[in-house]
Amino acid sequence: MHACGKAAGPGADRVRVQAAREENGLTELIKVASVASSSLHTRILRNILPATFIEDKSQQRINMAYTNDSILNGISNLSTSAGNEGDLLATSRISIVSHTHGRECRAERGIEKRELQEAVKYGRKERANPGREGGTRWRYTHKGAVYITDESSRHEVTSWKMEGAEDLPMPALALAGPNASSHVVVVVDCSGSMRKNDVPGYESRSHAVYDTLAKDLVEKHLNSKGYSLKLSLIEMSDEAEVVLERVAWDEDLVSFFKRRATSKYAKSHGNYLPALDQALELLKGGAASQSSMFLIFLSDGAPSDHNFKSCEHGVQVWQPDVYAGRTFHGKPALNKCDLCGPTVRKTLQERVYSDCVYKMKNLGDLFGRDRMHAATVAFGPPAENYTVLHSMAAALPKQTSSFHKLGLSSNLLQTAFTALSSTLTTLATDAGGGRGLTLRKNITSHKERQEIEEDQVLNSGVDWDLYCGAAFVHKMHYNSETNSMEKIDVTPSKVSFEQFLQAETRQGRQMGVAHATFSLANGAERVVYQCTDVVSFDGGQTAYCVGPKLVAKQTMHQELMDDAQFHKRFCRTQREAEELAVMFNRRLAGSREWQLQFLACFVYTVRDARYSTKGLVDVLVEQELEGKFTKWNNNAGGVAKGMNAPMSQLRANVMELGAINEDDEEEEEESSDEDADDPKAEHVPQCFSHFTHQVTNGRKLVCDIQGVWNAEDGFLLTDPVIHHHSDTRRNGATDRGNAGMTKFFATHTCNPLCRRLGLTRVFA
Repeated sequence: MHACGKAAGPGADRVRVQAAREENGLTELIKVASVASSSLHTRILRNILPATFIEDKSQQRINMAYTNDSILNGISNLSTSAGNEGDLLATSRISIVSHTHGRECRAERGIEKRELQEAVKYGRKERANPGREGGTRWRYTHKGAVYITDESSRHEVTSWKMEGAEDLPMPALALAGPNASSHVVVVVDCSGSMRKNDVPGYESRSHAVYDTLAKDLVEKHLNSKGYSLKLSLIEMSDEAEVVLERVAWDEDLVSFFKRRATSKYAKSHGNYLPALDQALELLKGGAASQSSMFLIFLSDGAPSDHNFKSCEHGVQVWQPDVYAGRTFHGKPALNKCDLCGPTVRKTLQERVYSDCVYKMKNLGDLFGRDRMHAATVAFGPPAENYTVLHSMAAALPKQTSSFHKLGLSSNLLQTAFTALSSTLTTLATDAGGGRGLTLRKNITSHKERQEIEEDQVLNSGVDWDLYCGAAFVHKMHYNSETNSMEKIDVTPSKVSFEQFLQAETRQGRQMGVAHATFSLANGAERVVYQCTDVVSFDGGQTAYCVGPKLVAKQTMHQELMDDAQFHKRFCRTQREAEELAVMFNRRLAGSREWQLQFLACFVYTVRDARYSTKGLVDVLVEQELEGKFTKWNNNAGGVAKGMNAPMSQLRANVMELGAINEDDEEEEEESSDEDADDPKAEHVPQCFSHFTHQVTNGRKLVCDIQGVWNAEDGFLLTDPVIHHHSDTRRNGATDRGNAGMTKFFATHTCNPLCRRLGLTRVFA
């Protein structure tokens, strides 16, 4: 409590910040920072000062490098959000009111509404030019798009693509799995000072850097499995040279760095700006396939770009004056510009510093501040000025950037690269969906679906592998009461093939399964093939199709081919989801089109030495879904675009994951409350996920809801994910535990069915 008896807090802070803004004085601003509540004080110092001030190392104080107004704007922006701490608004709940001009601009420039919602949540916020009547406007920049709003950040004014972003390919928001990759761009200072022999145990600073890169960054990922890494190397001196471009992360890369440690000759200046330009071009080159980007920028001092910059009158004031001799310190005297005055050198230096920070901000704006990661590494004498490196890191959110000041300690250098390696592992694993596993090399390429009918004869060979008689070992299903896989009769569950019924009396009858030799599709963990039950009378050379059409799912990873628990975990997860679906259907008591059902799944064991060291292969089998396959949500908070569209439209259009948009676009005239509270079938998937969390007391949440829908059968679903509260990945690599639950509720807006069932609202 303050002396006046009023509690301090974000609200009071905002009043003081606004007053300081009106005062427009730095002194008043610093007073606000000194008495602000701890959370706002920390945000001012960490998020504003490093990015907008330059440290004077000689006096160990903060000197102003930009105008007071820009600083006040930044802190005003912070204060606006300070009152919302702890209330992380779901992206889908960010309200955007679109007017005709705004919609037309977006249509012309290929910008979707979801991009604007993401910009408000994740993008960089700045004060824009005022409107015609002087009203406040905000500018949001995110993933190459600039979005102008009114003061409330709710009404769309206009939007456009950033310069350089018009043709920038961006990945799908749900990009993940074995086809996703992470790109690491390493910038190494190769200026003359890097030749110095002042690092214990190494011949030079360059030697220490390259040796540590080889041992503590590259080597640590050689045995990493389940994700893809590419590396590019830029060497920085007067110019920036791209030495490696998107090369494989392998033993050859380790050998290259070790050779570079003793062979690279450092020389001349360390110019940051050309290196940052080259980094931008390298990252652009693979933007469509990269799920995350990581820039490591290492230098032993401040940028030297100002040395060859000219003042506005064309004088290179940082270059020696050949006619002026030397100063009393023995250094060459520098050129002077009589028109610019004595501060021109500092002005040019600060302009370079500002450009470096801007270029780093630009990387975040172009590729997404949630997708672009950066680490700046100061490896040089402790007394050097590393303010620019610090400010470059601060230009991106602290969740995705870091600054490391190491002195000339090789031990600290190793520690820093080890920490960066750990961060890289987390990013790449999330992108690749892997758990440190090796992708199989014998997975066949995709091929179009083969049309097969019941009673059709299949030949073993090019298109199908037939496993009959001794080649077909057994069929199992999961028993939830005993938590075990149990053998069951191999007779197909549905048989209408009359020839098969007559074959009961024929000799040589062998039951089995036909497995397509070419895959249909693959996900993060499994590859999918066509499959069907068959009966053969000639030892498996040919066979007749019997029963319904099936699909077979195999693991994507070599180590799991002989893992009996892999398919059991899938069967258990799908069975648990089905049990929760039964409870949901009973509680909802809706019509058929609102019912959910998860398919029954089985494990077939066949003999095939080509795919397993044990000679036995387990194949997960379930009924093939017929209809338009739709993914209503995923395991990372993604929600299908157009969730409030009629089901006929959902059936006619392929859903696009990652839109994270559950609301219809707001227009000038919004729909009535009656329509908004009318439950519809399209509300079912999100409501079901919410229901599973509540009915299990927060222990489980079923998501990754995918399958087909029709009015007669309702939702026929497969391959769910269950996040488990234990955070042990109990249900496989896609089980993200409490973090996964948090991501679901961060984008979930309770719909009329949630309210009808009385589900408790959960805030992320």
